[in-house]
Amino acid sequence: MVFKVGGDIDAYCTKCRLDTIHVVVALKPGNEGPKRVECKSCGGQHMYHAPKLPSRTEAPSQPAVVNRSAAARNPAPPKPPKPPKSAAAKPAALSPPAGAGAREWLRRMEDLAHQGGTPIKPYSMRETFAAGDPVSHPKFGKGVVLEVIEAKKCAILFEEGRKVLAMGGA
Repeated sequence: MVFKVGGDIDAYCTKCRLDTIHVVVALKPGNEGPKRVECKSCGGQHMYHAPKLPSRTEAPSQPAVVNRSAAARNPAPPKPPKPPKSAAAKPAALSPPAGAGAREWLRRMEDLAHQGGTPIKPYSMRETFAAGDPVSHPKFGKGVVLEVIEAKKCAILFEEGRKVLAMGGA
């Protein structure tokens, strides 16, 4: 495959921790492949990492043949990824039951649908929000502003839970 700067490519984003579409920023010498890429979801630039999951267009590969001698030399399985620090730092007693946030989010989304006419604002750190504003975040999806915590912080309820995000920055 021939790669070119500015072309799209599937890659693993180290910031989003997902397979997303990236733009090739720099190539390895001799056009061997992409060297640096920029995520189209979060805008972060990083070294190219192959996608963790095969793309939908690729045919499923044949089962791998296990080399018994290689397996005997390296028996340790790969380590699972570490959870984000914010999730590990929260005490379990303070977090609501797993389904409670999702039910509240669903109720608020239905309320917004019944009201109609309220446009969903795309989330941006530069925007200013008020309590009750519906927002659309590129990573967390649709949400509703619960409260304005400070002049530059607001709490937003997304399907996966409450997030405190920046707002009104220059």
